Amino acid sequence: MSKTVLVTGASSGIGYQICKDLLTKGARVIGLSRTIDKSHLLNEFEHFIPWQCDLSDIAQAGDLFQSLIDNIGPIDALIYAAGVCYHEQFGQTKMNSITEQLNVNLVSAFLLCEQAIAHMPKQSAIILLSSTLAEKPIATSAIYSASKAGLEQVMKASALAGAAKQISVNAVALGCVDTPMLNQHRDDNLGQQTRLKALAELHPFGLGKAHEVAQIITTLLSQPWTTGSVIKVDGGLSLN
Repeated sequence: MSKTVLVTGASSGIGYQICKDLLTKGARVIGLSRTIDKSHLLNEFEHFIPWQCDLSDIAQAGDLFQSLIDNIGPIDALIYAAGVCYHEQFGQTKMNSITEQLNVNLVSAFLLCEQAIAHMPKQSAIILLSSTLAEKPIATSAIYSASKAGLEQVMKASALAGAAKQISVNAVALGCVDTPMLNQHRDDNLGQQTRLKALAELHPFGLGKAHEVAQIITTLLSQPWTTGSVIKVDGGLSLN
């Protein structure tokens, strides 16, 4: 795979596994995160380029593609794996968590889609990571669910905008994947292992594994006739 791929959320979880999968297949990968640097494990790969950017600050996202192209060169694909989720009881949502979730999960993703379609060559690809919570929220996920539902509409608009250049744009709606995000604190009075067990039982195939999900996502890069689709990868969660 002789492509240059920009992956956001690259420092951990699914984003990290996507980078690793692409690098082992021979791609050049720009791994973007607010904390990533040359000390990160991915730097053991020759063709990995760390790039620091805080996507909660939409000013930093505003001219990101131009900066990357000026410093690194053309980009052939965008995988938007960055995401922020705060589970808060309805009626107790903090303003800063609203702003951060909307900026990272929706606004910066939209800005990067606009830039990608403007700057990437013909027959490139964009993949956005969504969630089954976009379609079926829970009481503590109102803002996260709203941001991911909005992201899926951004995907569809971007697919229409990118069609003239044959740029495919798709979203992958994930169930619960065993990542650091899933292990974050939730205001539900459950112990971590109890909560994980309960979440796993909602999925006929149990919790997802980051490396397995990453392989599915990177495979989509070589599916040029698929565009405008929300593809569920949820271990059967949506069957319930």
